[in-house]
Amino acid sequence: MHPLAAFAALLTVACSSLPFDPAGPDAAPDPSKPGPFPVGVRTVTIDDPERPDKETGQPRRLVTEVWYPAEESARGGPGATYDVRTLLTDEQKARIDGMAIPLQETTAVRDAPPRTDNRPYPLVIFGHGQGAVRWQSTYYTVVLASHGYVVVAPDHAGSTLYDYLRTKDLAAAQSAVDRPLDFIRVLDWALARPAGDFLSGMIDAAQVGLTGHSFGAYTALAVPPRDARVKAIVPQAPPASALAWIGLERPVILGIPVLIQAGHKDRTLPWDDHIVPTWADLQRPRWLMDLVNAGHFTFSDLCAFDLTTLAKRIDFDVGNTLEDGCGPEAPPPALARAVIDHFAVGFFNATLRGSAGSKALLTQAEADRLGAGQTQITADP
Repeated sequence: MHPLAAFAALLTVACSSLPFDPAGPDAAPDPSKPGPFPVGVRTVTIDDPERPDKETGQPRRLVTEVWYPAEESARGGPGATYDVRTLLTDEQKARIDGMAIPLQETTAVRDAPPRTDNRPYPLVIFGHGQGAVRWQSTYYTVVLASHGYVVVAPDHAGSTLYDYLRTKDLAAAQSAVDRPLDFIRVLDWALARPAGDFLSGMIDAAQVGLTGHSFGAYTALAVPPRDARVKAIVPQAPPASALAWIGLERPVILGIPVLIQAGHKDRTLPWDDHIVPTWADLQRPRWLMDLVNAGHFTFSDLCAFDLTTLAKRIDFDVGNTLEDGCGPEAPPPALARAVIDHFAVGFFNATLRGSAGSKALLTQAEADRLGAGQTQITADP
């Protein structure tokens, strides 16, 4: 080999080295902390011509965020930010003119080159809550990508914060129909990336997970009985499984690992009405993570923002959001995020990346290490 070629090969190896091994049969990195990969992010639009818009006749359009392991050149790069003002109408923007609103900051680098080693990566699809947005839980989606996942999060058209700020009404019944079909369309899209696409060769089609918050958790529960490609799910603050499984013959046997994450003080979807019957509906292997002082919105980035002044300025009814998981009685956001990431990322590391060591981290002892008395784990593997 020519000396210059040998030097270039060594340089390539050095540039692609990781600070520690990603989860796998012989590795179980701390899932409560960022993983070994730098993260890139891109925004794409996924059309569904089989479901045209009733008013325009145009294909249903899903604006989608994709987080993915990136090349080493992205490590330490400027992180992408999200600005809630981009969701507002011109009139609403005028009402908050001059008001300081913090950006949602992340460590994912916009349009960073996708990684060319360590692939393919498992795919995880994330669903946002009703009246929320695809980037509502970046504390979780970006960390997942850093552990070696391609994470795809669509805006469910008609069910976003953008829609609500304009209509003050979201058609829940229609969303219940649309959302599972959106996930299936996104899955089809992700697994069919052609040569030359930034995701080409990135995704392991045999390792697909679903996750989401609230109505997104409904979606994570609703899809597996209808699509055998799904191998594991993490519903966060889900509604009762009976709602997700309407029209299916009972009992529903998912046949895949499930981790429910919920807050015992959830006022939007109370524990006894939703978590208890859903847990009873599931079969092994199953895990239940109870954040004992958490509410419904503890599972989003929302608690890091003070929405009171913004809501008043734009005449936006936030309902019980500020009291349901974001108040002083709830766990601090940093603690809640560490616990949520530990168990969700650890669960996917165990089920989609084949890490037995990660499965061993899904315990009460680990919950107590992160915050004594904050979390109750029920494991039925």
